[in-house]
Amino acid sequence: MMRALRTYFITGLVTLIPLFLTVIILAYIYQRLDALLTRLVPLIVRTLIPPFLMERAGGLIAVGVKIASLLIIIGAITLFGFFTSRVVGRKILDFIERRLFFHIPLISTIYRTIKEINDVLFSGRKYIFKGVVMVEYPRPGVYSIGFVTAETPMTQEGGDSSEKMLSVFIPTTPNPTSGYLALIPEKNTTPLPIRVEKAFKLIISGGALAPQYKEELEEGRRSLEAHGKSLSARLDSRHD
Repeated sequence: MMRALRTYFITGLVTLIPLFLTVIILAYIYQRLDALLTRLVPLIVRTLIPPFLMERAGGLIAVGVKIASLLIIIGAITLFGFFTSRVVGRKILDFIERRLFFHIPLISTIYRTIKEINDVLFSGRKYIFKGVVMVEYPRPGVYSIGFVTAETPMTQEGGDSSEKMLSVFIPTTPNPTSGYLALIPEKNTTPLPIRVEKAFKLIISGGALAPQYKEELEEGRRSLEAHGKSLSARLDSRHD
């Protein structure tokens, strides 16, 4: 029971931290912008309409200020996304990151992690990972989770026939942005019915979320053992 509660807590924490930080930042910006417009807009409107209309329009002005603040934030985020997608914008953003975000204690760690995971997960708005697999690596009896990045037909050593090879990225934990690239025969891997983002959460948690995927991981392990799909054994035999 306690293990399940701990697992659920970590799952919620990993999911909510980026969202929580985003909400805090946007709420702060909204409050500051709303306070600024609340002071400025009445001064401007007062020069455009008669005083008696100003008294009646007080409530409408307050509502309009809040709507305007929200629209300005949405527009600024959209414009920022458009700007940073261009070459000049990316260079300016990289400069700001190096000079500011990467030098602030705690913030730098959180920012780097979120940015690196985003860069790894997305390429051209699409996942660069085609699926999640389990391999027996780095030695027999030890199983690792990997992400398929490409499929390549390759001729077998000493023969003319070819078999499908998978490029598999095997990440480290708790930082999944570093790891190892292995070329593995497809028959030496077992696909796991886990989505890429959930597999990343499992890795970032250091395995604390493993109980949630116990059946999938156990099924993958049994499949590897039953079919002798040992990557490390094949590598050892080639070195001998």
